[in-house]
Amino acid sequence: MQYTHYMHKKIQEVAQVISGYTFRGAIEKALKGSVSVLQATNIKSGIDISDTSVLISLSEEPGRTLSYLEKNDIVLVSRGSGQGSFRSCLFVSEERNVIASSSVFIIRVKDVTVLPKYLSLYLNSDDGQKEILQIVTGGSYLQSLLRRSLEDLKVPIPPIGIQKSIIALNENIQEQEKIVKRKSIIKQNIINSTFKNLINK
Repeated sequence: MQYTHYMHKKIQEVAQVISGYTFRGAIEKALKGSVSVLQATNIKSGIDISDTSVLISLSEEPGRTLSYLEKNDIVLVSRGSGQGSFRSCLFVSEERNVIASSSVFIIRVKDVTVLPKYLSLYLNSDDGQKEILQIVTGGSYLQSLLRRSLEDLKVPIPPIGIQKSIIALNENIQEQEKIVKRKSIIKQNIINSTFKNLINK
C-alpha cells in the first residue's frame, strides 16, 4: 500500500511510549500470583492478546511502575534480529494486573484520529518493519530498539475510514486462514481414520 500522500506523524505525537519493567535477575514464577508478565515470546504478529491465563504469574508484585498494561495498548517487541522480528499486537484484555517486561514496549495511543489496531498493523507491515530496522542499534545478530528512536518514528496516518478498511481486510484474511487451517485438520483426521480402519480390519 502507498502511504506517501498521507499525513505522517511521529509516534510521540499520537501516543505515549512506555518501556517494559526491568526485573532484577530472572523472573520467578508462581503457580498463582497476583500479577502476570507479558514477554516478547507472548507476542505474535497481529494476533490480539485476550487470554492472560497463558502468561507467567509472579511470586511477588513489582514496585511502583508505569509498565502495567491497559486495554487496547499496542505491545511491540523491543529486541530482535532482522525483518519481522520487531512484531506487535494489541492487548485487548480487561485485566489490569498484567505488566510488560523489558523486552516489550507499550504504545498507548492518545490521538482519537489514530486507531491502535491500525498502528499495530502498520508496524507489522513490510514498510513498518523496514522503517523500524532503520532506527535499531546493535549488530546483525541482536538489535535493540531505543524508546527515543521509537518515539521519533514517523508513521502514515490515513483518514479513519481507510484505517477501518485496512483493519477489516486484515480480519477477513485471518478468518480465511482459520477456515483453511480447519479444513486441513479435517482432511488429516480423515486420512488418520482411514489408516486406523485399514489396520484394525
